[in-house]
Amino acid sequence: MLQALAFKAWSGRLGFLALFFALALLSGCSTTRLYNNADRLLAWRADSLLGLSGEQRGAFRDDLGPVLAWHRQTQLRRWADAVERLALAVEDDAVSPGLVETLETDLRADVAELTRALAPAALTLLRSLEDEQVAALPERFAEEDADLNEDYEGLALEAQREEWARSLEEGLEDWVGRLTPVQQGAIAALSQEIRPGNADWVAYRQAWQRAFLEALERRDSPWFAAVLPVLMVHRSAFYTPAYAAQRAQNDPAYSAFFPAFLGSLTAPQRDRLSGKLRDLSEDFAALAAS
Repeated sequence: MLQALAFKAWSGRLGFLALFFALALLSGCSTTRLYNNADRLLAWRADSLLGLSGEQRGAFRDDLGPVLAWHRQTQLRRWADAVERLALAVEDDAVSPGLVETLETDLRADVAELTRALAPAALTLLRSLEDEQVAALPERFAEEDADLNEDYEGLALEAQREEWARSLEEGLEDWVGRLTPVQQGAIAALSQEIRPGNADWVAYRQAWQRAFLEALERRDSPWFAAVLPVLMVHRSAFYTPAYAAQRAQNDPAYSAFFPAFLGSLTAPQRDRLSGKLRDLSEDFAALAAS
């Protein structure tokens, strides 16, 4: 879904950048509708990769129900509070690196916890697969990798940087309105500071896919039940050396950029952003209470 925001190139990381764009995604949809259809969306995603039968889709959705109910009751209230804290900090022009770091840490923990909670449903689904469905998966992975890389395939270094900067600027303007020349300059500077290389990200994805496909051949064994949560949660174990080096250079740059960007907002930009954040927080709170 982040790809719909032209964030395909370097969306592999989970940090404040990913949080900001994930919230941007929700701001463009009905948050309540999106959340209330999460079982359908997850089943659709699984079907797009695995070519599920109607029976498999229905069983998977049934298994997701308790997990999503748990998430609504436990994590959504925290999400509402976190977004509200960010809205207050934006209003007061007081978004500190410490607040950003806390949001990142909490988000990472919640995503890992949710992913572990989804593992039993994923295990049941994967064990239901026929050999023909598993055999078709490598081709579907390859098609998806090509789609994710299409905006950057064959581009020279500077062209990659320009495309990335354009995408980031578009996403930020959805939240705060038209950027100032200073803000545009900061994005251009960030694009020069980061280490590009969408191919490195795709290579990491392919390393994970190979491990997953090898594990899937033993999907009926007790070993698979133990290794599946590791594959789902600890994807950094499959970073290639090139991608690990890219993350080591880029992640600190992203983390430094966003507090500075939020500190550069004009009064109208702060009003727009805080209003959108408050609306999202209210949606999360209402969902948690329902």
